[in-house]
Amino acid sequence: MKSNLFKFSLITLFFLILVGCNKDDTEDQLVASFTTEETELNAKVDNATEVISDTFLQVYEYEESAVKSATHPFLPDCATITIEVTDTSKEVIVDFGTEGCEVRGGHIVKGKVNMSYVVDTEAMTKIINYTLEDFFINDVQFVGSKTITRQKANDNGNPQYTMNLDLTIAFADGTQASRTGSKVREWIEGSFNGNWGDNVFLITGIWETNFKNGSTHSTTITTPLRREASCRFLVSGVVELVRTNYSGSLDYGNEECDNLAVFTNDNGEEREIRL
Repeated sequence: MKSNLFKFSLITLFFLILVGCNKDDTEDQLVASFTTEETELNAKVDNATEVISDTFLQVYEYEESAVKSATHPFLPDCATITIEVTDTSKEVIVDFGTEGCEVRGGHIVKGKVNMSYVVDTEAMTKIINYTLEDFFINDVQFVGSKTITRQKANDNGNPQYTMNLDLTIAFADGTQASRTGSKVREWIEGSFNGNWGDNVFLITGIWETNFKNGSTHSTTITTPLRREASCRFLVSGVVELVRTNYSGSLDYGNEECDNLAVFTNDNGEEREIRL
């Protein structure tokens, strides 16, 4: 009787351990999946905000250039531009329509970008404001505005743009997030040569992304992100992500144009992220 009871106890203990291990494994898998999903969303927002920045820079620099062509060299034919100029100010509205307009890099853009600034061709620093109206990139909606400080030349002699972020993002599946912070874009190659395709930017900054479910991602660029106009994705650089339940880094690679990045958590575990 004692022998049977002992065997039963061992079997019960083994079963409880097995169930406990399976439960822990399942929870770990769920956390890993959830972490990867949020990191991918965060990275997609990073890339999409660069499309917004590209659009702004293309339009602004062309409008302020001394020489203009009959057709806009950067925007597709499906985009229309409306300009209102006074003695002291300029307002530029870029309308990508409601059906979707393919821009450089293959992104589909809808809606309007409204831009305004003071007219002063001699100013070394200029404040530019713009807002987004019914604006979508690849079916992801962006609502909000930016204030941009443009320097003709920074300490390296390059044009530079300091952007204050205040955006709300809505994904097609209903996921929502907001982003606040600041970003600096330094134009290190191809500036003012009339060819957008060879332009290269280095990006630094810090911002916070808050998801509707309560999760918060604090992001700091630890190695400047490299944005090449010829590629639709960020090609290199590292950002540090800090969240309530985990932290880690996201590495965008070694200047290869692909849709991959590597997320490394604080335990040193790596996961491939698709942008």
